Amino acid sequence: MKRWPGLAASLHMLYGKNFTKALEVVDNGGIMCFVGERTGRTLYKVPGRRPADQYLVFPAHFCSCQSFQFDVVGRSEAVCCKHQLAARLATVLNRLAVVKTCDIALARMLLEQCDD
Repeated sequence: MKRWPGLAASLHMLYGKNFTKALEVVDNGGIMCFVGERTGRTLYKVPGRRPADQYLVFPAHFCSCQSFQFDVVGRSEAVCCKHQLAARLATVLNRLAVVKTCDIALARMLLEQCDD
């Protein structure tokens, strides 16, 4: 962010406290992007506060965390949750692990989320 003065302040104004929290998630590492070999579809796994917490994220559309359900969808108090923003930032900053996988594995990850 040193290259673009004022960019961090602008992003903070847009995303509020989620921007700072998303940067912390990126700095802590562990964000994974799964890419379907045949379709090129992407699904992110973003770590939560506790080591056991892993959230499935489609950066523009969905996160499996409670904040997304309450603050983004329910109350419309935020544009996105910190996990969605962290996935976007990690992609732009190249601070994630990219894993090519079969599309069936992507579907299984989503189905496992439905069981929780």
